[in-house]
Amino acid sequence: MTDTTSRFGKPARIFQPSAAQPAPIKSTGAYAWLRQNLFSSALNTIVTIAIVAFLATIIPPMFNWLFLDSNLSGSTQADCTGDGACWVFIKVWLQPLLYGSYPDGQIWRINLCLLLLFVTLAAPFWLPHRMRNKVDIAMLLVLPFVAIVILDGRLLGLEYVSTDYWGGFALNLFLASASIILGMPLGFLWALGRRSQMPMARSICVILIEFFRGTPVLALFFMGSVMLPLFFPEGTTVDKLLRVWIVLTLFMAGYMAEVYRGGFQAIPQGQYEAAASIGLSFWQTTLLVILPQVIKVSMPNILATAVMLFKNTTFLMIIGVFEVLSTAQNALTNSNWLGGFSTEAYLFVGIVYWICCFSMSSVASYIERKLDTSHRS
Repeated sequence: MTDTTSRFGKPARIFQPSAAQPAPIKSTGAYAWLRQNLFSSALNTIVTIAIVAFLATIIPPMFNWLFLDSNLSGSTQADCTGDGACWVFIKVWLQPLLYGSYPDGQIWRINLCLLLLFVTLAAPFWLPHRMRNKVDIAMLLVLPFVAIVILDGRLLGLEYVSTDYWGGFALNLFLASASIILGMPLGFLWALGRRSQMPMARSICVILIEFFRGTPVLALFFMGSVMLPLFFPEGTTVDKLLRVWIVLTLFMAGYMAEVYRGGFQAIPQGQYEAAASIGLSFWQTTLLVILPQVIKVSMPNILATAVMLFKNTTFLMIIGVFEVLSTAQNALTNSNWLGGFSTEAYLFVGIVYWICCFSMSSVASYIERKLDTSHRS
């Protein structure tokens, strides 16, 4: 920068361009990522080294126990001779863990119901666009009752299988699916009732929602299995699984009603006004305009509620329903397997539940991306 005299007699500043600087070094590749994310400072370096040391201490013994030193072949406890996991225990008890005490020759009925569930859930991906809503919703609502008819067998002329023999992970899956399928529309009706201008309908819906949301699910199970039969006439019996299904459905409906209510509050008032301006009725506005937006906004909470209910099915063991966790505990007390295989049993149950919950999360994330209209790249 130099000074010269301007025409007003004051010094004028002339700025000279700075010297050219070298181009910045652009770091790419794995080395650059590691340096920026794991070794960017002294603290991050120390934490990274500590975590790596911890994993190096834990993972090799765990890998050896799970795979290298494990026992995979055999059919009795005597075949578990290594120092690793005894997967023979899981192999022997795999059928009861998955299907309970259902007769061997009739397990195809459970597999058929599982196939129907998978086809119904995958229907939106293969049905034509015009048929998705009507056909898929109808399939979902009918599926629980079709599964009951198939598993029971009497209406189809098949061998009758009492619900006392239903169990295992298939029972967890069926109860959770049936409760979610029926609990979602029921929760939507409760949410509408809570927003209603009719005092009686609003009061009833508020009481139902707050009762089933505020009562622990274990207490609801005990009420459904122990206290509810006391209110029936003498000699009247209601199947235990039916009572449990009703409790789970109402429990799901209570939580879903609050999820929907949050979605309703996120919808701008202009959407209602726009629907009214083109002459849509209340139910046309609710089902065709508001409900799709509510589901889109509430999708993360809907998933969280569904996963919560699915995991809560393990509490059925408290009231004597032989779901997968109860079956695993029963297997551990078997006189032929008293060698302490609780780690293998609970690890197997945990992995199965993690696979299902992770799959549900992945599907929900895919649906969120499909419904995203923000046009972000």
